[in-house]
Amino acid sequence: MIRFSDIIDDINLDVEDKDTEGAGMALGKTDFWNTGRVEGRNTMEDARAYYQNLLALADEVQRRVQGNETINISSVIHQLRHIIENDLIESLYYYLIIEWNKDGGVAEHSIDVTIFSLMVGIGMGYDKSRLLPLAMVAFLHDVGMHKVPQEILKKRGKLSDQELKEVQKHPIQSAEILSQLGDRFTWLVNLCLLVHERADGSGYPRGLKEGNTHNFAFIVGLVDIYSAMIKDRPYRNRIEKNNAMKSILASSKGKFPYKVIKVFLNQISFFPVGSYVKLSNYSAGRVISTNPNFPLKPTVEILYDHIGNKLKRSKIIDLSQEPLIYVIESIDEKEFI
Repeated sequence: MIRFSDIIDDINLDVEDKDTEGAGMALGKTDFWNTGRVEGRNTMEDARAYYQNLLALADEVQRRVQGNETINISSVIHQLRHIIENDLIESLYYYLIIEWNKDGGVAEHSIDVTIFSLMVGIGMGYDKSRLLPLAMVAFLHDVGMHKVPQEILKKRGKLSDQELKEVQKHPIQSAEILSQLGDRFTWLVNLCLLVHERADGSGYPRGLKEGNTHNFAFIVGLVDIYSAMIKDRPYRNRIEKNNAMKSILASSKGKFPYKVIKVFLNQISFFPVGSYVKLSNYSAGRVISTNPNFPLKPTVEILYDHIGNKLKRSKIIDLSQEPLIYVIESIDEKEFI
């Protein structure tokens, strides 16, 4: 069993406080959550700039893995800590939704999974000290995918059984890569091995059941599925966000703990921010905010009237305040391009 106190101890022991930008951080000894905080309003520009930092970091991780070099774990911790310490999680979440890229490789996927996992972590009630290791697992759990042959990753059409087996080796490859970080990050190796396990034992690589895994792994595993579904892949087109949610709800029973599924739906929403919907009055628009108390009644920016004409001026409707108006279906955003 992986104990959270051991995780924090291992991070505290490994990372030293360094003066060089991006090199590392002190954990534990200097009350790091309360020092050096940067105050100020988090804007979309802040999120865009920091997303580019994360993308550069993800690209650097990919370069090191493919070059058989050790990952710079201090840099990873520094950047993830900065997101959490400076309350950038929600800003980055909205950036990913609003300026959403319909495709992307392993590097972009690692960022999506990290931000969505942190949103779920917040919904689970995790404090900042728990969010950091969760983010590390989310960001690094798929590093073994950088070892999968490109002809498999970019193949158009269904993978053969042998190719699927090759892909499913990546948790073991991730563990081998992360084991280079030393004994202090054994917890990270173990958690990344668990991400593709399922509570009912149907996962891989070891077919473990719920009592032998960890909520961090369940969170990242659920988010990983959702993030992959809503992006284009060489072998299939992306699945519209609401349909992805429906598919997850239909297929995840018994595979993930109920609380993790519930918090995921509350935080990411059955009608996610940025998705398009048609209302019972036949107008249509984009979801701009959600209400955990009324998950089926989001706030919608109406863009098109009941006969499909684009409005000169959009209007906002909070469906939780409109008992006679409700969402009747989700619409693929491609219809609005």
